[in-house]
Amino acid sequence: MRRDDKVEVRIGNLVKLMEAELPDAVAKAQEIWERGQRPNVVRVRRSYLRLEQFGGVVIDERKPLPREKRPISAQMIAPKGLSLKLHLLMLFAAQCEVAPGKKWPVPYPAEPTPQQPDSWMGLAASVAQYAGPGVQASSVRTNKLRQVAEAMKALEKKNLVESVTGVAGQVKRGILLGCENGRSTRAASIPYTVPTDDEAYIEIPTGFFTRGWVHVLTMSEIAAILMWLDILKFDSRQITLPGATQPVTMGFVNSRDRHGWYGLGRETYETHQPLRAFQLLEVYLPPQRHLDGKWEGYHDDHLEMAHHKIVMTPEGFDREAGKAVLEILRRRHTTGEWGRALGW
Repeated sequence: MRRDDKVEVRIGNLVKLMEAELPDAVAKAQEIWERGQRPNVVRVRRSYLRLEQFGGVVIDERKPLPREKRPISAQMIAPKGLSLKLHLLMLFAAQCEVAPGKKWPVPYPAEPTPQQPDSWMGLAASVAQYAGPGVQASSVRTNKLRQVAEAMKALEKKNLVESVTGVAGQVKRGILLGCENGRSTRAASIPYTVPTDDEAYIEIPTGFFTRGWVHVLTMSEIAAILMWLDILKFDSRQITLPGATQPVTMGFVNSRDRHGWYGLGRETYETHQPLRAFQLLEVYLPPQRHLDGKWEGYHDDHLEMAHHKIVMTPEGFDREAGKAVLEILRRRHTTGEWGRALGW
């Protein structure tokens, strides 16, 4: 059995996160939710994760859409950095503070102050290690602030936030949120308002934030969740499984639509394996598919049957993310399989 080095590194980082910042970040999100609007879901405009016009026919996985032509969320998928996670946390915080259709006039500062204990540093969680001589606590804090500031500057470049001073690069002094639809420019920014009922939006379960999933999932896993939430809301179908009495809402995506609408590659699609193991998705294989990938009686009319069918399990987000993910990662590291924990 060949061990997965990436999983081993992920386990190490998750353990450090759980021992340091994760509990406080989760507690802060829960606190903000409880004293605020208490949204059941966090609304995210559809154009944040799906192009409004098809991006073009993609011949194969080797010719994806250029990064700058992908949806905003897909542009922020990167091995390192906090920009996607931090921005989703900003949308969560905004919807805890104000109702649909309203602006958030004074978003949190980058770091806490005596007057404002809520901050982006407090809501974000990262492995900000001590990396030099001096006072360790101060160095860790400085490194964390640097990571948050870099993420905020990345969001500024995409016109998702702007500095309250009006001067580019000064987002640490305070920000204004821009609309997540990607249409803002430096010359004409669109202020952020919480999506209203008559807009097209997806709904992220609140537990994604208050139970810590936003911190422990990878960027690709988060992007996949956004895609599946969209497909299951706007392009799903009701299917009654063999032996069942009630239909379930299922969705699937082919590679052409995955690239052309969502700007996501196969690596992101394959996250259905860990996401199922984490109990956030159910995945149903087509019954005609053999283990070697061949099909019984396959022809072009059966194209839809070739895809995995996905069912979202929103209750999965109600579990404590750190413990749930760590258990599965350790099983993956030991067995080489994305199996669920015993008893699931």
